[in-house]
Amino acid sequence: MSEPHESSEASLEGLPVPSDAERFRARVPLEILVSRFADSVRRGERPSIEDYALRYRDWAEQIRELFPLIESLERWKVDKEVECLRRNVPDEFPVRQLGDYQFVRELGRGGMGIVFEAVHQQSGRHDAVKLLPWRYAADMAQWKERFQREAATIARLRHPNIVRVYSFGTDEGYCYYAMQLIEGISLDRIIRGLRETGELVLFDEIRRSRGESVAASPPANSTGVESASLHLRRDSWKEFAQIAKQVALALGHAHESGVRHNDVKPANLLLESGGRVIVTDFGIGRRREDDLAGNDEHGTGTLRYMAPERLFGSGDARSDVYALGATLYELCTLRPAFDVEDRRKLVELILKSPPPRPRQIIPQFPRALETIILNAMSPEPGDRYPFAEALAADLLRFINGQPISSTRPGLIRRAWRSGRRRLSGDKRPK
Repeated sequence: MSEPHESSEASLEGLPVPSDAERFRARVPLEILVSRFADSVRRGERPSIEDYALRYRDWAEQIRELFPLIESLERWKVDKEVECLRRNVPDEFPVRQLGDYQFVRELGRGGMGIVFEAVHQQSGRHDAVKLLPWRYAADMAQWKERFQREAATIARLRHPNIVRVYSFGTDEGYCYYAMQLIEGISLDRIIRGLRETGELVLFDEIRRSRGESVAASPPANSTGVESASLHLRRDSWKEFAQIAKQVALALGHAHESGVRHNDVKPANLLLESGGRVIVTDFGIGRRREDDLAGNDEHGTGTLRYMAPERLFGSGDARSDVYALGATLYELCTLRPAFDVEDRRKLVELILKSPPPRPRQIIPQFPRALETIILNAMSPEPGDRYPFAEALAADLLRFINGQPISSTRPGLIRRAWRSGRRRLSGDKRPK
């Protein structure tokens, strides 16, 4: 409706205005689709590549081939913009209080924000406060929308293994939200520690992460009785399965609430000293309504743990199951499922090659646990566990020494070959 108005205004200025047909003929139609798609991604929207391919069938092959690269490039530009902004964030953050929160210390910096331990002045409670590190970010619509979505998404979820959000606000030109303070350590640090030492005690690692002495006593539980800290070794198979089971149950709750995480990975899983896992960083989590609307943001998330279908603009709860499988693979083998740094090679491996079987890396690896991991990581969504709770159930069976429901790992290898044929044909996985 806006184009006739623009044409009439231009005519009044004495400027020649071509008709829509003339403008369309002046450019290659595919070029127009590329421009529209790229503009949409730059605006922070989540256009569906498959919708474009179905709507413009004459260009479907080119769309499926080019648009993932275009989206990756545009999101790379956004990441570079964030990186440039982050360089301007001082090592010592200048603000010591936002709203009712007085900052105590910085806990960490991630892709979208800085997290502080802070005291709520009215209650005296110690919380974690996450904020966008750029002042007046509220005026940057894309960042504000993503940040608010993160807070709102987590706030909707109530589960013992999902971090709780208490409040959201803006102050001094900064967007922030307050959440539960977790006395724990990320799983990626646990993996690094096991690579280096072969065994560790969670309580000691948490103390080290805070710069404290490891000679202190283990933490006490709610009854005042000292609780043993989780002790992990490279072959703590049941403990690893217990960690993954908790994550699967948390994801199942999120999926039932209409939310998928989209970035399950070791860095987003925190372990408390007793072994409880807290799932964090739903910053790019999505509601099911977005799926039904045909929107997707497969360009976001961490590529190393990303399910193959997300590279084609698809995805559902089973994509989180895949990411958890890849995370458990790395925890158990202490190496990524796809251990390359080059992004293009990594994409090729995800689409066309199965990871080495854990028993190829560790001959004594439990066969049942290997089957669970490979089932979770099948390239075909339909060959994975249908929902996170099913994965949790098999993990519990393994922990209890019972037969698991999936006992045919040979099918997984055939699924990889089938998936390779389908994906190489640029067909959207079912």
